Amino acid sequence: MYKYDTGKVTRYNQSGQLTQTIQNDTTGRGLYREPRYITENNNGDVVVSVTWSGAVVVTERGGRHRFSYKGHPSGSRLWPFGICTDALSHILVCDWGTNTVQMINKDGQFLSHLLTKSQEMGVPCSLSYDVNTHRLWVGSLDNKVCVYRYITRQDALTDKHRPRPDGDTRYTTPQHNSTHQLNENEHRPRPDEDLMSISTPAV
Repeated sequence: MYKYDTGKVTRYNQSGQLTQTIQNDTTGRGLYREPRYITENNNGDVVVSVTWSGAVVVTERGGRHRFSYKGHPSGSRLWPFGICTDALSHILVCDWGTNTVQMINKDGQFLSHLLTKSQEMGVPCSLSYDVNTHRLWVGSLDNKVCVYRYITRQDALTDKHRPRPDGDTRYTTPQHNSTHQLNENEHRPRPDEDLMSISTPAV
């Protein structure tokens, strides 16, 4: 929650009682200025996209600030919006500044662009990862939802992420549920960066 330029994360138990408040770092400086989206990683970390500060702010479950990711190593400024984590504890974030989806590891190191600028997606703004099917749902400002797949069930079980040996990047499912297997080449962006999927307009 936030009011004006001051934000905080609050945790409640099942009875609705406040059990935790995360607001400042160890120096007393506020962590969240205009927070947008929040998720919890597999290791218990609390992950928040903070648009005004241009950062993905990550704290331990107990509230200690771990790191703030502020964008690609090239120095381009991050404008974070939708956020989620996957089965391998990667953090995925929509970047409105570049119209991309970036993937970082649980310690804040940039891994790759999962999605780059495309006419198909417009401006990606929301993310959801399905732990059962390992599909990534991406919503965009132009009222589309695209579904992608870049992790296999075996990857999740073995805690590894490698391209498929046969190089086949297409994953076939029944109509209206088609997805695209993202061959990420060991977390490095592919040279062409042109990723396609079947998109469905949001209702």
